[in-house]
Amino acid sequence: MPTTSANKQELQGYFLMLGSILIFSLLPYYIQFLAPVDGNTLFAFRVLSQLGFGLLFLALTRKLLALKAIFSQPKELMILCLTSPLIALQWWIFFWGPVNGETINIAMGYFLLPITISLTGRFYFKESLSPLLWLAVSAALIGVSVELYRSHSFSWVTLLICLAYPPYFILRRKSKIPTTSNFVAENIFVTPVALLLLYFANQQQLPFLPSLDWGILLLLGSGLLGTVAMLFFVSASTRLKFTIFGMLNYGEPILMMLVAIFLLNETISPEQLWSYGFFGIAVLLVIGDSLLRILISRRRTFD
Repeated sequence: MPTTSANKQELQGYFLMLGSILIFSLLPYYIQFLAPVDGNTLFAFRVLSQLGFGLLFLALTRKLLALKAIFSQPKELMILCLTSPLIALQWWIFFWGPVNGETINIAMGYFLLPITISLTGRFYFKESLSPLLWLAVSAALIGVSVELYRSHSFSWVTLLICLAYPPYFILRRKSKIPTTSNFVAENIFVTPVALLLLYFANQQQLPFLPSLDWGILLLLGSGLLGTVAMLFFVSASTRLKFTIFGMLNYGEPILMMLVAIFLLNETISPEQLWSYGFFGIAVLLVIGDSLLRILISRRRTFD
């Protein structure tokens, strides 16, 4: 069955997005096995292990010279100086939050994120929205409004997630650096902060390894999972329409919320179910819109 190049790119984007959603959703549960290591130390180890795995991947694919070339391009270096702290904040909150009982607020941030990304796609990138996508955005806005009415405020953790990602993706689209090379370069920029956090942890005599056997392997595993999930996530953002990419992000908080409730024993109020119901409707509308467009495209190909 023939498919256009655009369809193949979009399908790749869906599979990459699905992979990132599954990994990111299960990471908060995985992190529980890293106790009693604190969130700042986990973040530091994540950066160092991501750097190691990223360099290994570039070496195996013979792309280390491409990484070296980045540091001779002033424009790309300036973009990296802006994207590195933005993405580092997201890495940090993702590892610090579950250890400090903030999984629900992290999930709420990812519930808001699709709206901020979709609105960025509509008003910054001037992307058009189909009727189904407008309905999806409307359903999401209703869900957020219900949650805001219920709680009267959002946690700073929630706001950090939903407001810091859109400028990161805007800047990434301005960069011509391949995803993997850019990912490694960002980790290089953040490495001094990671080493400083490890120094402070050592000064305070905080634990560096999980209490379980093979703790070092568990730490390396968290870095590997974070590396794969982030590469999938950013790669999906370059293959999907920005608005669709934004709305598909609802898959992650829905799964993360289930992980928080059933695996981490965090609680959710009955009132919040109304919000999550509208978020679920938004996801179904986005999926329906994408399937409809693919079917129409294939029918035109046959015609």
